[in-house]
This record gives sequence, C-alpha cells and structure tokens, in this order.
Amino acid sequence: MIYHHKKSMTMYSNRTWLEFYRKLGYLLYAIAAADRQVTAAETDRLKTVLQDIWLKLEDSTDEFGGDAAYQVSSVFDWLLEEAPSAEKAFEKFEMFFKENPSFFAPAIKAHVLETANNIAIAFRDKNKAELTMLFRLYQLFK
Repeated sequence: MIYHHKKSMTMYSNRTWLEFYRKLGYLLYAIAAADRQVTAAETDRLKTVLQDIWLKLEDSTDEFGGDAAYQVSSVFDWLLEEAPSAEKAFEKFEMFFKENPSFFAPAIKAHVLETANNIAIAFRDKNKAELTMLFRLYQLFK
C-alpha cells in the first residue's frame, strides 16, 4: 500500500477533493456492478478500503464537517438504490478525470487502482466484466 502524509495532499481545494470522492463512488460502483450484481462482499470491501486508504489520505470535509472521503460510500449506496448501468457510472468518473487531469498525481492513481482491484476481487476474484472495467481504468490513467 502507498501512504502519503496528509499535508502533501492538501494542494487541492476541499471542493475538488469532495467532488473526487463522489466520482470515486461512481467508479467503484461501476467496478462492482460491471457484472450487473453488487454483492455484500463488494460493499463490505468498499468500507474496509475506505477506512484503510481514503480516510487516512487527507483532511478535506464535506458541507456538514464530516470527512469528505465518506462521500465514496454515500454515493456508492445511493447508486445501489438508483441502479444506473456500470457504463454510465464509469463515464461520470471518466469525465471528472478528463476535466481534472492534474489532480491525478501518481499516488492518487495508485490508490484508485488499488481500491478498484480490491473491489473487483472481493467476490470470487475478478470476472470478465470487472476485468474489462479495470482495463478501461488502466487505459484512462495511461
């Protein structure tokens, strides 16, 4: 795992981090929903990775003063209810990436890829649909 001191991640505004975490929720939903089924194991893994990586990364907050990283699970849970296609969810993340390329320092990309892989292997390892989505993410980050 790659960890960085929180102070080194503060060069972006609170608003940028908040939007990033929301779009990360879309990406992780897209990975989990790629096979048209989101399992409890994938949801549980999301919560673990959120604690292990994203809550420790930096100190941004949401509009209520809570850690902005919780937006990942809030958006993920909302998407579970709304059930958009994995494709539509991935496109939301992709658009954020293309609009904010400088935000995605190598460390951020590494954390995103690690998190996406963790979600994909949570239930019976990676399937073809998840591998396809992961490949798209790797291509996006090239």
